[in-house]
Amino acid sequence: MNEPGSRRIGYEDLIRYFHEGSKPSGDLRIGGEYELFGVHAGSGVAVPYKGEGGIQSILNRLLKNPRWAPLCEKEHLICLLGKDSSNVTLEPGAQIELSGAPRPTLIELSEELKGYIRELYSVTQDLGIDFIGIGMHPVSRQEEIPFVDKCRYDIMAPYLKVKGALSHQMMKETATVQVNLDYTDEADAMDKLRTAMGITSLVSAMFANSPISGGRPNGFLTRREHVWMHTDPDRCGLLSFAFNEGASFKDYLQYALRVPMLFVVREGKWIPMHGMRFGDFLEKGASGLQATEEDWRLHLSTLFPEVRLKQYIEVRGVDAQSPGMVLSVPAFWKGILYDGEARRAAWDMVRGSRFEDRLKLHEEVCRMGLKARIGGKIILSMAQELVRIAKEGLRRQGEDLRFLEPLEEMTLAQEKTPAEALLEKWEAWNHDVRKLIRYASYFHGSGWIL
Repeated sequence: MNEPGSRRIGYEDLIRYFHEGSKPSGDLRIGGEYELFGVHAGSGVAVPYKGEGGIQSILNRLLKNPRWAPLCEKEHLICLLGKDSSNVTLEPGAQIELSGAPRPTLIELSEELKGYIRELYSVTQDLGIDFIGIGMHPVSRQEEIPFVDKCRYDIMAPYLKVKGALSHQMMKETATVQVNLDYTDEADAMDKLRTAMGITSLVSAMFANSPISGGRPNGFLTRREHVWMHTDPDRCGLLSFAFNEGASFKDYLQYALRVPMLFVVREGKWIPMHGMRFGDFLEKGASGLQATEEDWRLHLSTLFPEVRLKQYIEVRGVDAQSPGMVLSVPAFWKGILYDGEARRAAWDMVRGSRFEDRLKLHEEVCRMGLKARIGGKIILSMAQELVRIAKEGLRRQGEDLRFLEPLEEMTLAQEKTPAEALLEKWEAWNHDVRKLIRYASYFHGSGWIL
């Protein structure tokens, strides 16, 4: 049975949900989500969720600050809820994530992240651990990393294991930076979705940063992106309809209705849906349950395309970054998507590509980075032009351009990816994991000031 007060919904309610996300043009915000690996500083081995000095104990230490409130499942602390709408959450392998509050400017985004890192450092400096920004865990394998005790992961893990050979690597060995952006109406939302989806493979190449796993080079520049491509074809990857000029909320809705469900929640209990499509659940119900808006919200959070629509646009295709590079991610996307001229210029660069070429590029950038090709053309020059477009977009918004400078240096001056820079250092370090940890450290790495 549905919980009291949870109204059964219909098709029009689902469309209305997206429309209700619209914001006034003068009230657009940007939010960041930053995933980090907790590692033992001397070995690089993953810090587990449980145990003395584990991630759960670190969350408990953070709770001493009254800005945080605890969220528990099965008596396990799994999330910190911030009074300012920011949260600290856990990924399946105990990657720790700051889900930042929406902010109007990049400087406010920066101050939020810096404050969080200072707070994290203050409660962990006696533990001999560090937090690093890199797209794949550089040392520990998924079989060595326990799952976090969260009900959703109890259902997701066995389901995804059947769908994708690398799904458990995705859950426990990967980390990302995601950026959330507002829209003013349906046309604006779909234009931003289309543009972001159109250039996402180039952006994944620009920020490729997962070339080392299991303690050695893995043959990829963004291994994380490759892993996601082998997680679940029903809910991951590029969305072909997004490239249609007339794409609408209804198109995204139809896609979401076709994707198999993972779970619903009733009276605090997580109920597996055994792959029932949301469209069928909406129409027929299941085992006495009827679809509610909360079911719809939860279902949308289990879709993992490269660009996702909720009541905002979420761009997802970037590896976790070192502290010196991380704020270039929201800076780039704000420059492109929050300026109409920049957005048109970016879309014009890629609008003529065939979908099969987009898929091929998406796969090729995993190993080749900026040397990948589309339509026979190496994408380095396209990536460089995108950085210039983003810079002009930021300038027109009156934004601080210094947040884009690390990406300018990497893409325009050095003509390489963060992964290639890391591999060069890896050789110079004689494969010393401790130096890699310090390089990627949010406590000690270059480019970061505590």
